[in-house]
Amino acid sequence: MDDGFVVAGARTLTVRSPMVVFAVCDRQGNNLHVYNDGGENALDVTEVGGVGWLNQATGVWSYRSATWSYVNGTGGSPAASCAGNGADTAWVASAFHRLRRFNLLYGSMPNAGDIVMLFRETTYKVQASALEPGTLGLFRGTYGQPLVEFATGIDSTAKFQYRTGGSTYTDTITSASLGNIDAVRIVADARKRAESGGQDDVTFGWSVNVFLGNVP
Repeated sequence: MDDGFVVAGARTLTVRSPMVVFAVCDRQGNNLHVYNDGGENALDVTEVGGVGWLNQATGVWSYRSATWSYVNGTGGSPAASCAGNGADTAWVASAFHRLRRFNLLYGSMPNAGDIVMLFRETTYKVQASALEPGTLGLFRGTYGQPLVEFATGIDSTAKFQYRTGGSTYTDTITSASLGNIDAVRIVADARKRAESGGQDDVTFGWSVNVFLGNVP
């Protein structure tokens, strides 16, 4: 997603991605009323890492970190207030929801017609394997949750590399350049120990370039 990188290092990568995008159908004080197909039950609320607010004049998103419990609003009549602004709520009243505390996160509130989102943050790390001591593993985790090892036996050359235009990749990116990343290269070599009586360990692996929509 646009401006989706949070951390871009040789052994750690954190990216944000949209979970759901809302058009605000009504605002009541410091509460926003929105529609989501399927309602709250359609969301994995444990994955919520924050909220975004689109500046429709510039097309630029502003992001704030927050948990679902922080922005989740209860009470009120979100379906009725949205119906008052012309929303068709027949048979789907339960899919309208209240969000709160944007004023505390941003210092101001979106209005009806503004575009907001919930996003997740996912971290990938290359670190010491818990499953195969002496090697590295590739770990993945959602914001606020433990990292889970899902690739094991990776060699010490494993890393993430980043491109900010042209054809050159580098291991690390400064925070000021996170928004310029347009591709990620994932390099993962694995090492198989030599069989008894064998000459050498065998190293094999792959690399893949992932081209992104991070840059506006």
